[in-house]
Amino acid sequence: MKNRIRNTPSSRQRQRGVVAIIVGLSIFILVGMLALVLDLGHLYIAKTELQNAADAAALSGAKELDGTFSGIGKAQTRAIQAAGDNTYDLNASSVVITSANLWVGSCPDDGCMVPISNVTSNALASDKTFVKVDTGQHALNTWFSPIWNILQTQTFGLAVAGKYVVDVAPIAVCQLPDPGTTNELGYERGVSYKVSDANPLGPGTMYWIDPESNTPGSCSVTSTNATLPYVCTGKTSYTPIVGQTVNTNTGISDPQLEALDSRFDVFNSKNKCDPGTAPPDTNIKEYIFDDKTAGAPRDWMGTDPTRQSIKFQTVSGKYQPVPYSSRVATDYGVLWSAFRPTSATVSQWSSLYKQSATSYPETSPYAQTSGAFFQAPSSAHGPGKTGRRIMNLTIVDCTTAGGVCRPATVVGIGKFFLQKKSNEPSNKEIYVEFGGLLTTPFPPNEIRLYR
Repeated sequence: MKNRIRNTPSSRQRQRGVVAIIVGLSIFILVGMLALVLDLGHLYIAKTELQNAADAAALSGAKELDGTFSGIGKAQTRAIQAAGDNTYDLNASSVVITSANLWVGSCPDDGCMVPISNVTSNALASDKTFVKVDTGQHALNTWFSPIWNILQTQTFGLAVAGKYVVDVAPIAVCQLPDPGTTNELGYERGVSYKVSDANPLGPGTMYWIDPESNTPGSCSVTSTNATLPYVCTGKTSYTPIVGQTVNTNTGISDPQLEALDSRFDVFNSKNKCDPGTAPPDTNIKEYIFDDKTAGAPRDWMGTDPTRQSIKFQTVSGKYQPVPYSSRVATDYGVLWSAFRPTSATVSQWSSLYKQSATSYPETSPYAQTSGAFFQAPSSAHGPGKTGRRIMNLTIVDCTTAGGVCRPATVVGIGKFFLQKKSNEPSNKEIYVEFGGLLTTPFPPNEIRLYR
């Protein structure tokens, strides 16, 4: 006879007691897990809010850095303001930072950073291109985590922002001797120069700069193909700082010249330029000294130019433009195609250049948007971008430049207008018209977050 377990009232009561205990424990665990999830979510949201504040503060501050002590002050003000525009802890509190939360440096790494309050002069500010923001630890009022004692209830935001790509083409020109007139590092506004002549050591030398490294003797980009993207866009990945060095490389090649010519709507297998990132200029009209067609320089210059750029000669052992006191009208190349001396008017040509101007199209030939002085790019490459033919070039002390990866000291950054194509069959040269030194030590740039 088989034994049977009898389901008595007492056994059923015991079973119900066990189930109640299990259900109670499960509810306790589930509620605890739910509380933990809620606190984790709260912590995550607060972390995101503080990080957003740090990002905004770093980006806002980095935009103000211009190599001056005044720029440092503006960066501090903007960073503090941008952080304060953000809230955290579910919008319960504003993010408050002070100068103690800010650092600036010449690179995005901590080893390059100093407290922003330590920068007290233009000299100390000259190479500061990055801002670090640390909001500091912020405690949160969590709901259940203290019971479990397993969750950190503090969080922070940290960000570093700085210059990413800078509007400086990887081309160097040499500081020239004083020509005896109003000049900036030897260059005169509205006067054109043959870049390979602008070298006090002798004609025919062309300097490129490494677009990725200014560490003396450490060049990461020396080959022609590696330089092309930078020549196409006219940018470098660091800021050339006055008083510091860039690495120079000597030489010139068809692909590099073709890359410059992307500004004239030239896109081919040599230069590998992309119209999306390196568009043509909105006005691709060339201003060539011996052009006989309408819109050529002879149409606004009273004395027909006999050369593209100003005449160079050896003076006191240095190759330089003919001194102002010795010039005649034909010593000048193409004048005022884009720039002119500050506040100068056409009526002053006779005293400035020993010649007159005729039918000069105000404000300049290059600024025209129609007519003989204007030519639009092909529709295949879009409408173009205004100012693409104006390049910021590094002016260096060339006494130590040349060869491969040789450092040269930066003395300034200048605006130069590309007057004509560089890779033309009969004249493979770069001709630029000087438009003045940049008013701040740092050229225009793009800002990005580094961490």
